Amino acid sequence: MTDSQPVDIAHLAHTLRDDNIAGVTIGWVDNNGVVRSRAVPTSELAGVARRGVGVTAVFAVFDSHDGITFAHSGLSTPSGDVRLIPVIDSESSVVSLAGQPGMAWVHGRQMAADGAPWPYDQRAVLERQVQRAADAGFEVRAGFEIEFALTRESDGLPAHRGPAYSANAMRDVDEFAVLLLESLATNGLSIGQIHAEYGGAQLEIALSPLGPMAAADAQILARQTIHTAARAVGLRASFAPLPSSSSAGNGWHLHTSLVRDGHNALTGDGEYGLSETGRSYIAGLVRELPGLVAITAPSSGSLLRRRPGYWAGAFGFWGIENREAAVRLVPSTPLLGPDHTNVELKACDASANPYLALAVTIAAGLSGVADSARLPQPVQEDVGGWDDARRDAAGISPLATTHDRQRENLLASTLVADVLGDELLGAFVACRDADAAWASSHTEDELLESLRWIY
Repeated sequence: MTDSQPVDIAHLAHTLRDDNIAGVTIGWVDNNGVVRSRAVPTSELAGVARRGVGVTAVFAVFDSHDGITFAHSGLSTPSGDVRLIPVIDSESSVVSLAGQPGMAWVHGRQMAADGAPWPYDQRAVLERQVQRAADAGFEVRAGFEIEFALTRESDGLPAHRGPAYSANAMRDVDEFAVLLLESLATNGLSIGQIHAEYGGAQLEIALSPLGPMAAADAQILARQTIHTAARAVGLRASFAPLPSSSSAGNGWHLHTSLVRDGHNALTGDGEYGLSETGRSYIAGLVRELPGLVAITAPSSGSLLRRRPGYWAGAFGFWGIENREAAVRLVPSTPLLGPDHTNVELKACDASANPYLALAVTIAAGLSGVADSARLPQPVQEDVGGWDDARRDAAGISPLATTHDRQRENLLASTLVADVLGDELLGAFVACRDADAAWASSHTEDELLESLRWIY
């Protein structure tokens, strides 16, 4: 909708009530990848759209265990309130939820109590990067691949017996798969595929590419849809980066591409089937990886998953269709057409705020385009099998697997600091420090258990 065609929210609320929608959940994602929410009666939606719902300012410094850290000077007391505003820019912004009769969903933004921008609002961070891309002449397309593990609610056993990627595995969860497909469609979400993944009782869906804001919104709604469908058939879904020490772990791989004048701007007739823009875009991502992954895979669970053989982006390099590469080029082909080219960031998972993950990814790629960054040679092998000397000679370093190193990389990234701003970066670091302090006094199994169901 445009400014000249505003949504009649009072009429929308009336329509929702006629459809027996009793309440509307307003959801947002915190700095730990956790979806937080408030629900309001449908009759109050029009008023809430104007004035919002009050929430505490310290949600920005909640950690992954619902602790509140006051280590960030900008939010160092329990005082303060902000307004959670539903984002209603079309009638389809409010979704009547499949599997939750009487409830609808809308995404929210956080604003200061006086209606001014709130520096800790992650949604606004992505909006700024989308505008920067537009100013540079680009539209961005993005999509998430969402992996999750299914267990039976009754006894915690795996929901399917494998084999990986098999029809047998999908047959074990047929009732769930059918319900999920129906629910995703009802909730207005499009996917390219669903399949049994490599890990035990693991599935994956691939969300269809959208603009960045819509892609982040879709990711949040998709996980709510998966949770609801699983519960309906006696299952439970874990999106945790590493649900247990014996699991393969879950990635939420982030695919991006650039569009200019209606065509994929990454595709070209140069080396690797890339344009100059495409080569520089990938170079920017590779260059910024150490700081980038501190946002896109930030949790203690992410650090434990980041190891060779997990397809989690353990080393800072790129490759063409190389699933061990942190940055994977998915090139166009004669079958798929020239607009198919996209870049996958492997080191991304459910503990990332999707708006921040997309924002720093877009910024990193565009920084490479802006200064014509030089793309190193692709690596088509599993560098985890190389020795240190060979990796050093190729200029390939492991990405952080400890909190201290990841924190150092995060604070060293001028790009991330520019994207997040001082206030939000300070709160984000405080959350990571609080998580690390919790992890230091617990075993690995206790840590993984504490994160298993929170996303």
